[in-house]
Amino acid sequence: MMTSISKPFFALLIALFTLAGCSDANIPQEGDKYTIIPTPMTDTADVIEVFSLGCGHCRNMEAMLPELQSMAKVDIEKVHVTFNEGAQLAAYIFYTGAIQTDGKPSKQLVKDLFAYIQDSDENLSPEEKRASLEKIFNQYNLLSPYELSEEQHKIVYQQLSDAETLVANAEIASVPAFLVKGKYLIQTSAHENLEDIANTIRYLNSLEN
Repeated sequence: MMTSISKPFFALLIALFTLAGCSDANIPQEGDKYTIIPTPMTDTADVIEVFSLGCGHCRNMEAMLPELQSMAKVDIEKVHVTFNEGAQLAAYIFYTGAIQTDGKPSKQLVKDLFAYIQDSDENLSPEEKRASLEKIFNQYNLLSPYELSEEQHKIVYQQLSDAETLVANAEIASVPAFLVKGKYLIQTSAHENLEDIANTIRYLNSLEN
């Protein structure tokens, strides 16, 4: 003879199923909020922002990055794309600063480099552009791309090569993009706001490789 289920127990079951449903709804879904890249990589930072100094959306994201890091409770490393000749030039400028600051150029330097790439007067002569770039680096007691030693140039070229490999493996076609654990590519356009992106970063960063 089947034992009848009491009303309080049945109500508890309904409540548990309801809570489970709400919880699942908050879990970022593969194919929607993120994808698994074709060629996962090891020995990468937990979270990487792939960006370009020539990208206006990246410049806007730069201003929000401290808040995003705080929300996601993680440090975010930066990798500059090398899509084309212009991006390669900007990447060389960025990595010139990066190799002299243990890979973490100051936020103000990055802000100034965004401005140099995006706001410089097109009518400036090559000499004036060079002087402007040297002034930016020198005010942070750093060498400009024109002042690097041969060994430092080689290090920058290696950074460019590593960035190109990462972007190719992840099949990144637009920026800004966020790569988590060298495996998960976040679809930024599928997120409603910064907290939504942070939630996806926290979730993916908690997954076992």
